[in-house]
Amino acid sequence: MARILQGNLHRSRLAHDLLPHFVAEEKVDILLISEQYRDRDTPSWVSNDAKTAAVWVPRRKIADTEKGDDYVRVRVGRITYFSVYLSPNLTAADFTARLGALEDAIRDVSGELVIGGDFNTRAVEWGMSAINRRGRAILEMAARLNLVVANEGNTTTYRRPGYGESIPDITFVSEMTIHKIRDWRVTEEYTASDHQYILFNINEESASTASRNQDRMPRWNTRRMDREVLQEVIQSAELLSS
Repeated sequence: MARILQGNLHRSRLAHDLLPHFVAEEKVDILLISEQYRDRDTPSWVSNDAKTAAVWVPRRKIADTEKGDDYVRVRVGRITYFSVYLSPNLTAADFTARLGALEDAIRDVSGELVIGGDFNTRAVEWGMSAINRRGRAILEMAARLNLVVANEGNTTTYRRPGYGESIPDITFVSEMTIHKIRDWRVTEEYTASDHQYILFNINEESASTASRNQDRMPRWNTRRMDREVLQEVIQSAELLSS
């Protein structure tokens, strides 16, 4: 089981300083970070050149990394993780272009996917009361890529006095991964950011392992079975059902 944290630090130094304590307390394995205060000096931290998206893997080995204008990609085991940040200040044309580049990057990856980030958009599919143009474009991209929204409920992730509340932070996963997501929730702990963290677990057990475990389930040992007793049980059940 892998423990995943997703969150926007909003360039807060205090959020940056508090994050390791939260990681230790919650035993987090993989972090999908937006708007970091600064990069951490460790090879397990990978960020894009714009310093708006990062993946931190303090407890696992990473492979197959890639950076884009609005995302960073890291493979951990069988799953590829994307951390994404799409600025609310992008023009419509820039947003379309950036979303297209993100879609191309996701399409290049095979296997299981987890994509977490601050998309700065609205849609009822992740708990908002209405959908906007950006939200519709993102949902269309998700449909083309066979991605599923993992968000549950309508707990807000962005809370800033005077600016209201919303849910710009979204978790997308591939169809083959959605059944492995466990305990997705928005935390209520203090983050020192205007975003709350998202926490969830991923069951990393493969389908083949699950099949082997199922094969190991207790079965009748016919060589030790008392056939006369079994016949009596069957006859009793037939009488009760008649």
